Amino acid sequence: MLLMAIYKYGEFTPKIDPSAWIFPSADIIGNVEVGKGVYIGAGAVLRGDYCKIIIEEGAAIEEQVCIHASPGSETIVKKNAVIGHKAMLHKCIIHEDAVIGMNAVVTNNAEIGEGAIIAEGAVVKNRDIIPPHMIAAGVPAKIRGPVPKSTQRVWLQAGKIYRQLAIDYKTKLIKLK
Repeated sequence: MLLMAIYKYGEFTPKIDPSAWIFPSADIIGNVEVGKGVYIGAGAVLRGDYCKIIIEEGAAIEEQVCIHASPGSETIVKKNAVIGHKAMLHKCIIHEDAVIGMNAVVTNNAEIGEGAIIAEGAVVKNRDIIPPHMIAAGVPAKIRGPVPKSTQRVWLQAGKIYRQLAIDYKTKLIKLK
């Protein structure tokens, strides 16, 4: 049996749906809610010590993602969003089916619209709003245009793969010495 690094902090104990998959090397701390069928990869840190973090149903939090927020605030990842490897989210909202690319940063009070894509390495600054179904790239992130239908289909399929991994890893992942 694999053990997860789930920590109570003060009065806050993470609430994790039993169908979620959390890799044993991920850290889930304090006021964190993890929904049904969520995938949380190796080395991810969701630090709800003095903030609240909500990960809704079917979201994928890939390897080494860091999620936090300012005191008394929230970071919310909505249904079926995909957060790429090594991304950092801080006090922001990521809407349904949005994609945050690898090594991207989304900062305080930023909001990523439904189905929007933030390119790899992009930095979404304080209070920036990326509209639904748009691609943003660069440092700082700027809107580059609408998400092509073919790209949207690729990311919807990627989300399905992570939801299946959340199921499969419970029975098919075997740690070798």
